[in-house]
Amino acid sequence: MKILTVLAVLFIFQSAFAERHDLFTGEAKENGKLVYTENHDVTFNDDGGVSTAQTTYTDPDGKVLGILKSDFRKSLSMPEHIFKDERTKGIYGIRREGDKVVLFNQDSGKKEENKELASEGDKDRLQVGCQGFNYYLKGKIDGLKEAKTQPVLFMVPGELSTYKFVLYFEKESSDQIVDFKVKIENWILRIFAPQLEFKYDRKIDRIVWYKGISNIKNDKGKTMNVTIDYKY
Repeated sequence: MKILTVLAVLFIFQSAFAERHDLFTGEAKENGKLVYTENHDVTFNDDGGVSTAQTTYTDPDGKVLGILKSDFRKSLSMPEHIFKDERTKGIYGIRREGDKVVLFNQDSGKKEENKELASEGDKDRLQVGCQGFNYYLKGKIDGLKEAKTQPVLFMVPGELSTYKFVLYFEKESSDQIVDFKVKIENWILRIFAPQLEFKYDRKIDRIVWYKGISNIKNDKGKTMNVTIDYKY
């Protein structure tokens, strides 16, 4: 009986651990044509919060384009992460060093370039990088709906740059799909800069659709504008 009890406890523990692991995909299209697929592998901590994630990007033939590894344990909106382009072998990302946030970029065979930022920064401005919106928004939709806007500092480590954006609540449909837009703050630059759009499903607490610039470049090294449908 004791052996059966131990086995039962181990089974329950393993089942609970398995429940903190999630796989989902995203299909990215440009002008209606599939250009790559995102394969997400996410782990969660004991409290149900996201801990780490790995995203593998593959072309329509299944060839790996790049791999993104993210750590959300210090920040949901701006996780530490590293992206490796499997075609060029270049890397970029965000890491933390003491009270500093470091944006870094390193082309294959070259010395790393980086830029340091204060980890606190503007306390009224949400610092966002990588896949931050997807997990940060959980439990915050009502507050954003009431406030209508949220200033954002958007990190682009591949360019060692930051940009001031504003997150706008647009609408919520009867099926609990919430629409957001993200526009650059400077109204003059807004004429030339692309905006981001995404849809958040309250029922599953996840982003289910995205439209905007991609962190994957095409074979010519050019930035793509894509729409992504996420499947959970």
